[in-house]
Amino acid sequence: MSVQVRPEVKKPAKVAERPINGKVKDKSGQSLPGVTVILKGTNNGTVTDTEGNFQLTVTEPEQAVLVFSFVGYETRELRVADQASFDITLSDAAQGLDEVVVIGYGTAKRENITTAVSTLPNPEKIAQRPISNVQDMLQGNVAGVTVLQNGGDPSATARVVIRGAGTLNSESPLYVVDGMPYYGGPLNPNDIASITVLKDAAAAAIYGAQAASGVIVVTTKSGKSGTPRVTIDTYQGWQTAYKLPHALNAAEQAAAYNQAADNAGVGRPAAHDATKNPWGQVTRTDWMDEIFRTGSIYNLNATVSGGNDRGRFLTSFGYHNREGLLLNTNLKRYTLRLKSDYDISPKITVGQNVYINQTNARGTNTSNSYSGSIINAIYMPSAAPVRNPDGTFGGVTPMAPAPEFQFAGAYGDVYNPVALLKRPTVSSPLLNLNGIGYVEYNPLANLKFRSSFSLDLQRESYKRFDPRIPEPGRANTMNYLTQNQTDRNRWIWDNQVSYQKSLGKHFFDLTAVYSAQRTNYEYYSVQAQNFDREDDWYQYIGNAKEFVQRPGSDVWQDALTSAIGRLTYSYADRYFLTASLRRDQTSRLSRFNSDYFPAVSGAWKISSEPFFNLKGVQTLKLRGSWGQIGNIQSVAYYAYNVPLVTGQSYLGSTPAYSTGYYINKQSNPDLKWERSETFDAGLDLGLLDNRLTITADYFQKYTRGLILAVAPNTSAGVGEGATSNVGTVLNKGFELGVGYNDQVGDLRYQVNGNVATLKNRVEDLDGYGSDFIQHTDNVRTQLYPYRSAPGQPLYAYYLIPNEGLFRSAQEVAAYTNGEGKLIQPNAKPGDLKFRDVNGDGKIDDNDRVYRGNAMPKLTYGLTLGGQWKGFDISMFWQGVSGVKLFNGYKFSTYNAGLQGYNLDSRVLGTWTPENPNADIPRLSTADANQNFSRVSDWYLENGSYLRLKNLTIGYTLPPSFTDRVRTGTSLRFYATVENLATFTKYSGLDPEVGGIGLDVGSYPLPRTFTVGLNLGL
Repeated sequence: MSVQVRPEVKKPAKVAERPINGKVKDKSGQSLPGVTVILKGTNNGTVTDTEGNFQLTVTEPEQAVLVFSFVGYETRELRVADQASFDITLSDAAQGLDEVVVIGYGTAKRENITTAVSTLPNPEKIAQRPISNVQDMLQGNVAGVTVLQNGGDPSATARVVIRGAGTLNSESPLYVVDGMPYYGGPLNPNDIASITVLKDAAAAAIYGAQAASGVIVVTTKSGKSGTPRVTIDTYQGWQTAYKLPHALNAAEQAAAYNQAADNAGVGRPAAHDATKNPWGQVTRTDWMDEIFRTGSIYNLNATVSGGNDRGRFLTSFGYHNREGLLLNTNLKRYTLRLKSDYDISPKITVGQNVYINQTNARGTNTSNSYSGSIINAIYMPSAAPVRNPDGTFGGVTPMAPAPEFQFAGAYGDVYNPVALLKRPTVSSPLLNLNGIGYVEYNPLANLKFRSSFSLDLQRESYKRFDPRIPEPGRANTMNYLTQNQTDRNRWIWDNQVSYQKSLGKHFFDLTAVYSAQRTNYEYYSVQAQNFDREDDWYQYIGNAKEFVQRPGSDVWQDALTSAIGRLTYSYADRYFLTASLRRDQTSRLSRFNSDYFPAVSGAWKISSEPFFNLKGVQTLKLRGSWGQIGNIQSVAYYAYNVPLVTGQSYLGSTPAYSTGYYINKQSNPDLKWERSETFDAGLDLGLLDNRLTITADYFQKYTRGLILAVAPNTSAGVGEGATSNVGTVLNKGFELGVGYNDQVGDLRYQVNGNVATLKNRVEDLDGYGSDFIQHTDNVRTQLYPYRSAPGQPLYAYYLIPNEGLFRSAQEVAAYTNGEGKLIQPNAKPGDLKFRDVNGDGKIDDNDRVYRGNAMPKLTYGLTLGGQWKGFDISMFWQGVSGVKLFNGYKFSTYNAGLQGYNLDSRVLGTWTPENPNADIPRLSTADANQNFSRVSDWYLENGSYLRLKNLTIGYTLPPSFTDRVRTGTSLRFYATVENLATFTKYSGLDPEVGGIGLDVGSYPLPRTFTVGLNLGL
């Protein structure tokens, strides 16, 4: 706050009352109407008018103190003394330990919070980066929150994991937007005012069975009283791939396969004989250059806001258009938000918040090692053209009757990767409407009733037409049309009563909530084939000649009711206690369809004790919490009573297809939801007038009653076993967040850093019926690297250790068992040496050992920011450590023993007698030693990385220039680079593979350059 004293007005001597006046503005110089100005300790007050002016008569001005308060701004106190006129500037709400943060069904001062709660620093600055969702905003900015990017596919959404994974089922945080659970489409980052993450069970327990994976509380921007204000934020950018693999050229591919044949002791393939197939020796295409491009990105956000002393409004429009790095991949999104609230009377406020977003995204498959777009750009021979002279797509060889067609089988069943991206016609629009309406009634000063109703409507359609594939390779003479439609309607009704009371040094805050929600869902799909024409105008289901599959459908209803109570107590700003209890009842379960979720937390603010007088320490608080919450996401909609399955049978005296009904799964009426229990101990510290803040936490989170399908009872005659509660998973770790803000002369600077550790372990699988869970995720049905077992993390790698390559025939001969027999009898120099772990003299699955998993053991982030006069700069570093990735890409791109695919150019460095120190096994068309088909840790790589995630430089024009347009106008220009530099040992395209760490040529994250401006009027 800044105060400018106008020329002194002489005061009459010994006057008991005196009128005063003044004006209140924000930091930009805009007048602030509706600011409450009250004489401290009295009911004597007023509010500023539409120009921000106020008048008030005060008694005993020498002792009088004025209090200025307004939503979204810091409350300020000012002694009147002998002043009669004031110019007041209010600053935006604080971001330190004294800030007020939004928590479950309420707000709290940060320094008084008893649970593990983190806020996202500077969300408005982060929103100016080229990102399109909340998940990207969180990455690296909040301790204990791990964001796993699913590569750079514009249609993909990152996975958010708060304090580790606790289940093999669906698990994602609950999003709460403006006080209501939110299940709608992606939020516009520019609409967001603040993000709070409720990390422990005590903080999240008030949301019960929806909050086992934590809660992300989002508050969107609201209008402020005053002159209407218009803001425009826009940027234009370009995206490029910074690291790409390369395939062998035509001559190198021929030489590699001739070498592989020689090493296998078989004849060289005729397709790679230059005299028989000279066409195959000529390089015509660099397929990586053909499928990757420089993609553009454009973003526009416009906001109009304002209001008066009775009502406030905000309207925002967003447009985001991004081209992916790969051809024909893109994302286009439109958003519209209409938000307002109105004070009907001093005691009644009503409001609404409507958010509409439409998204149309097109991605591509990069997770399949048969049909992935990127891996097929390696497989496709460099001799093949993108298109034939007649404009049709080229194949692995020319079409018959060309003589080269006889060699088509030698190059494998490969898709033309450009055709794979450009040939299909795909449309996938998603329309979501989310509306919130509320009424708030304050019958007494400390009593508040609020009723909120939310309606969420989502319509999603998908249509894909796949034309025929005539070219040699992976040809298909049939065309297909796939179409589906999803409709989901959900309503939520919350009724809340809150009461606050101060009794001397005691403070009580009671909250009670009753909540109900219901969801209706319907889905259908249809696939047809054999269309006479493939023109756009003919791609409709009614033009198909054949329907080879029955239309599919799915329908369900879901309901949840909840009763919630919470008590917060504090004494003398030193001792704090919070207790809550929530009862949830769900339609998904039978006998145990309701449960109670308790939580308790407490804190001791040592810095408020009379004995505390430590210079430089403003805040010192210890806190601890315990709580339980359920995971409704892990329970199928009719898990307790499995519905009948329909199918078609060819039956009858006159055989025909008839619809049949059968049970394919056993039921379990005793099924319960998974239950998460968390203990947390924390420290909050504020130093140097709270310029330096430190938050530290230690937590243990147990997930009990893991839901899995067990083996079927063989006497029941049903193919699948019942879904049951089995097993326990533990996550534990440390979290540290540090923030520092200061100013030296005209230079202001900020440092925000965080670091978190995580250890994930399966404690038991009691009731599962097996000592481990064998996961089916695989590479070309050959490599199955994942298993979960007690004492190991979820989705642990279970692999045979390798000890490098045999460098000579002597090394092969020396690797024998106790009887002198070769442990690897088919090995030759240049093959992998596998460890005989169990000492039985042979290599098989009994030699597999656990090798960790893909979840980071350490995550960290560092943001540096500075402002000097009109210039600003920020730098954001983000990284992970302890990550292991399974590089399944090497199985088919380093392996000459498959179908003749082209190979990655790194095979030029495979083992040969002339290159004995290589780390890639020798080329061979017959993988006799199972170098590639054995699931070994040769595929396992260090996926740790440090990334300069963002660098931004900006300049804001001085007010002396912009005020010529309109007083309070602001204009800032900036340039930013996303993913500027990455430091990693991982050999794949990008270490942010996502998921469980299986990489078969994943879509890489782009490096993005943008320029933009922020205009305020």
